[in-house]
Amino acid sequence: MSPPVSRAAPLPPEERRAAIVAAAIPLVCDHGAAVTTREIAEAAGIAEGTIFRVFPDKDAVIEAVVGSVLDPAPYTAELKNIDPTGSLEGVLTQAVDAMRRRLESVWQIMWMLRISGPPGNDRDHSRFAPSSRPDMTEATDTLAGLLVPHREQLRLAPVEAARMFRLVTFSSAHPAITDGQTLSTQETVDLLLHGIGRQKTVSAAKHSAQDSTADESDRADRADRADRADASDHSVHAQPVGAQ
Repeated sequence: MSPPVSRAAPLPPEERRAAIVAAAIPLVCDHGAAVTTREIAEAAGIAEGTIFRVFPDKDAVIEAVVGSVLDPAPYTAELKNIDPTGSLEGVLTQAVDAMRRRLESVWQIMWMLRISGPPGNDRDHSRFAPSSRPDMTEATDTLAGLLVPHREQLRLAPVEAARMFRLVTFSSAHPAITDGQTLSTQETVDLLLHGIGRQKTVSAAKHSAQDSTADESDRADRADRADRADASDHSVHAQPVGAQ
């Protein structure tokens, strides 16, 4: 038998709702819709009846949990805390970690609530499926801002690089897309920085440059010899008038 819960300290309704949702998130991730309001109340440190002062029923709590998990604001806040003056690899590592944390909770919630498609998918029949996709514009713009100091190292413009970051990070961390072999943060960063092509070694690049220089020198020597031959031929056939 659970010990009696003392009366919760008064909070404004919005703060009480936020506290209940925060306590409910890990429970919904673990139990899905099977979580009970008693379990939520215990996790929040409140009496069960307090929940119904700010939510009409359990489904409303779960819908608020889904909305909170899908909200990109905490992810955007993490990006804003990254120092853009660090190395490009360091910036990408922190950004990938932040996005992976977001994605893990999103996918766990979707799995446990049987939400079968992306937010806003009309074919999704889960009663907890959100009606629209979260707006990722600010998050993408923030990431692009982190890449601006490193634009000389980028093949793409910072905004386009930020879009590519999202595509690669999302797919590399998705269990279904990766056939259960998700990439680590470092593997994802390596893919973003270097792609899948084989990179030339320093010695190979130096050797190639030396070959190129030798070829140029060879061509210059041949051109010089041809010029001297033309000059000699011209001196034989262009005698001054009256020289005979």
